[in-house]
Amino acid sequence: MTQFNAVFAYVVFFIFAIWCDNYNEKTRRGILIVTCVALTFMVGMRDPKVWSDTGAYVSTFLSTHGLLDYTGEDRPMGYGEMGFFYLTVFIKTFTSNYHIFLTAVSAITFFFLYKCFDKYSVYPLFAVAVYLSRFYTGRNMTQIRAGLSIAIVIYFTFLLPDKRKRWWYLLIIFIAYHIHNSAIVALPLLLLRNYKIKSPFIYIGIVISLILAASYGNVVKAWVQSSPFIMDMGGDYLREGSSKAFSNDLSNPVIWYQIFVLFAFTFYEKRLKKLTPYYYLMRNGYFYCTCILIVMCQYAIVAARCSTLFATFEISMVPLLVNVLGKKNRSFVYVVLAVPYIVLFALNWSPHYK
Repeated sequence: MTQFNAVFAYVVFFIFAIWCDNYNEKTRRGILIVTCVALTFMVGMRDPKVWSDTGAYVSTFLSTHGLLDYTGEDRPMGYGEMGFFYLTVFIKTFTSNYHIFLTAVSAITFFFLYKCFDKYSVYPLFAVAVYLSRFYTGRNMTQIRAGLSIAIVIYFTFLLPDKRKRWWYLLIIFIAYHIHNSAIVALPLLLLRNYKIKSPFIYIGIVISLILAASYGNVVKAWVQSSPFIMDMGGDYLREGSSKAFSNDLSNPVIWYQIFVLFAFTFYEKRLKKLTPYYYLMRNGYFYCTCILIVMCQYAIVAARCSTLFATFEISMVPLLVNVLGKKNRSFVYVVLAVPYIVLFALNWSPHYK
């Protein structure tokens, strides 16, 4: 699918999603299920020669053995997380068709995403439109380990306010870390989960992050490169001269988009916290990930991968913002939001299509 056709399809879905969210809950859930199933098969049937990173996953799948004849000598190609590799081995036990493998991974990912859309988004189909714009191509079409890991972590993060689930959360992070090591970023939210950070500190924290990124970038780089843990986790994306260690700056439009969403979510705190018991959980996580995105902007890939986990809260945050603005303003808000989401979808699709 060319970029133009993909963007056109996204615009059609964006309008369709808004329309369908007006249906009753039962009908809406049925449409949501069909949508998630369709997206699952789109991911599974993609051409590995077109989408970056997919070739490595397919090569690993084709070269390894299933559980019945696995010797322990097989190793993944292009990644090191053994949790995802063992999932690959398990699927290889039942099939040698790589499209079925990609579809199976996608199905697990979209199962957890569906649960989040359905239970934690006031407008679930619009939430899908937000996800498609921001995350679909980067996670589901390319970095499928990260896509699976993040979907699992986000679903269980919503259970954090329940004290009985906190030890389970640590176990989930442990499992997700062995699917994609960026899941380790989720740990600090255990401390921040219910802490009601005052609004002024949100604004001040972002300003401080911008100052650090703009004026003390070299200090940040020196700190990062002096950390054995960080270098071990993502050295290829951090070492000077590496082809993957390209930099960015504060001109990155995603930084300003996330700041806008965070500030809007903070501005309407009094109204939004009445609509959801997860308000502070989402805002704290989103504040945390936005600060990472800003401060680490000189390491474009690392900043994106460390911040993207809790940026996923947008699938709940943005629909809540639309809802809180009232029915009279809703049409106008959708039109305004359509512009950045269409642009972001186009930007996210373009680098991966060859």
